[in-house]
Amino acid sequence: MKLMVFTPLGEVLKSKIKKITVETLNGYYTLLPKHVDFAAAMGENIVTYTTEQNEEKYVACHRGIVVKKGAAVTITVQNAVTGDTLDELTEVINRDFKQTDERRKEFNSAMARLELGIIRGFGQLSKGEFNGGI
Repeated sequence: MKLMVFTPLGEVLKSKIKKITVETLNGYYTLLPKHVDFAAAMGENIVTYTTEQNEEKYVACHRGIVVKKGAAVTITVQNAVTGDTLDELTEVINRDFKQTDERRKEFNSAMARLELGIIRGFGQLSKGEFNGGI
């Protein structure tokens, strides 16, 4: 099989593999070459794959989709980091991915306050309470 991992910035990983284990929102799946075609959503997790040289490798993934079609497994995620140890990648998930989620929450909160201010401004404008010059 062939594994490809993509983020919005480009390709992170391309490797020939024997099998892959991935956690989806519906549970863990191990995909083998003759496994039925498959697609599922993923949260934050560490994907484990075995190369053709029988080396077990890892890639930390941050939210996305995994698709197996024929002999190709494609993972498209917001962020991905390859690493040699589970401890290293667990730290990446706990530090970097969680930090990204916190920044996203702060951004969404700021956008909600901005939208509310615009709506209030339109309300004042429609009532003739707006003091600015047009």
